[in-house]
Amino acid sequence: MRSLPSRVLATALLIASITGAQAQSQREITIANEGGFPPFNMTAADGTLQGFDIDLGNAMCEIMKAKCSFVTNEWSGIIPALLAKKFDVIIGGMGITEERKKRVIFSAPYARTYSYFGVVEGKEFTITPETMKGKVIGVQQGTTNAAYVERTYPGTEIRRYPSMDALVSDLKAGRVDVVLGDIEPFLAKGGETPKMVNIGDPVEVSEGIGMAFRPEDTGLRDEFNLALQTLRDNGKWAELAKKWGPPIK
Repeated sequence: MRSLPSRVLATALLIASITGAQAQSQREITIANEGGFPPFNMTAADGTLQGFDIDLGNAMCEIMKAKCSFVTNEWSGIIPALLAKKFDVIIGGMGITEERKKRVIFSAPYARTYSYFGVVEGKEFTITPETMKGKVIGVQQGTTNAAYVERTYPGTEIRRYPSMDALVSDLKAGRVDVVLGDIEPFLAKGGETPKMVNIGDPVEVSEGIGMAFRPEDTGLRDEFNLALQTLRDNGKWAELAKKWGPPIK
């Protein structure tokens, strides 16, 4: 009987040792986005990242039992940075397009979103190929919106901006006539002058929003796909979509 405590102690030490080794060997995954695309991702006042992408990424990593961290990268260079192995996956509200599929592989879509045309309140007009001719249209560089405008409204001047904040700022300053993008978080709010309002119908400019991986990382993509499906099945995806609201669908 006196030997029992020593056996219990030895077992406890062994379990602690195994647990510690597992913790030390836990796989680390680095996730990137631009940190300025609400409600998918945004940078809080204290410098931390928040948004649907962050919550969803953390939930998937928990299922995968991986230790995940988030970094930001300027959007127009985010695919080259992924290919240069500066991080492992892009979860950043990236639209799945044929052009991007030439460089990266995508997960199943984890959301769908739409772009909208926006103007300063009082300057609304009906969007047609004729009324768009001669307009200066602002888009965020590196997005699918520029390609859509080039394809659909060839008579326009396109100006590209590094962020949605810069894009909306130039619209309100009168340097562009109309913008195309995910503008819902920037629409007219009480007290704002001038106000931005959306015009026309929503535009779907991609096959959905997906996670992007290097072409050789098919195994990692499959793991994220499985974790995503688990979150859809157990209701967690819907919970997060409701938390962050439109335009997440």
